[in-house]
Amino acid sequence: MADEKEPVFKVSDRRQFNPDGTPRESSEGQPSSDDSPAPGQSEAARIISFPGEKAKDRAAPPKNRPPQSAAGPGSQQARDNNAPQLPEASLEGLVNMLAVEAVMHLGLLENPMGGRSIDLEAARHVIDMLGVVQNKTQGNLTADEAELLSNVLSDLRMQFVAVSRSR
Repeated sequence: MADEKEPVFKVSDRRQFNPDGTPRESSEGQPSSDDSPAPGQSEAARIISFPGEKAKDRAAPPKNRPPQSAAGPGSQQARDNNAPQLPEASLEGLVNMLAVEAVMHLGLLENPMGGRSIDLEAARHVIDMLGVVQNKTQGNLTADEAELLSNVLSDLRMQFVAVSRSR
């Protein structure tokens, strides 16, 4: 058994793009099915790794230009077509969005789908979610953000008690 030769595996990288997204050089200079590297290419040159700091620096937008939105290149076209702009993502926006949803479930605001309805379980769930946000962000908020979250939660909890007592 000691005389048996261990199998040798050869892995060929045939991807057309480098890990940083740039096109690879043509496959003519790459080794085909033989075990030797291309002329002038060391074995280490065939090793592919994830992009490092250099690739991140190349991918970063220039400092004199504002970063593009996550929407991608089509976002400029959307702005040209007078499409509504979405507000900047913020904790305040998240709190307000969840608060409006809770108020709607409490029946204090008309549902955009038509009419008013009271769903105490859904309202409780949204209020509890805001409570989780408050607990998980404790110590990481500005004074204004902490005050907003605290005030919204206390108001929603009082409204919840008032609506549940009236039923």
